[in-house]
Amino acid sequence: MAIKRRNVILAGLVLVLLGLMVSGTTATAAEKEKAGHPQLSQQEMLIDCADCHREATPEIEKEWFGSVHGIAMVKCYQCHGTFEEFAVTPTRATCGTCHADMLQKCPQDRPCWECHVPHAFKEKKSDGK
Repeated sequence: MAIKRRNVILAGLVLVLLGLMVSGTTATAAEKEKAGHPQLSQQEMLIDCADCHREATPEIEKEWFGSVHGIAMVKCYQCHGTFEEFAVTPTRATCGTCHADMLQKCPQDRPCWECHVPHAFKEKKSDGK
């Protein structure tokens, strides 16, 4: 009986610790989303986004560079805003600035990046296709 009780207590402690870990991860992700872009000096604001992101997030910069938007030289601020109004995640309205016709064809309750790979803008293939 004592062994069962100890196992139940240990299982409970493990669940509590897992819950704390998950809530801590969620809070950290939410804080990062809220924080947006790191603070930049006036001089750093003059540098093209891709110049820093080539080092800071090379996989995203490379994905963007080879995309239709990269080839067309659509700049980061056109989707993500300026440093003063930076948004990690653009809104549907932002996409609609250039793609109003496509927004009419797409599900109204889903953001564009649920159907298209962010930055590459390739259609995501579902497992059934």
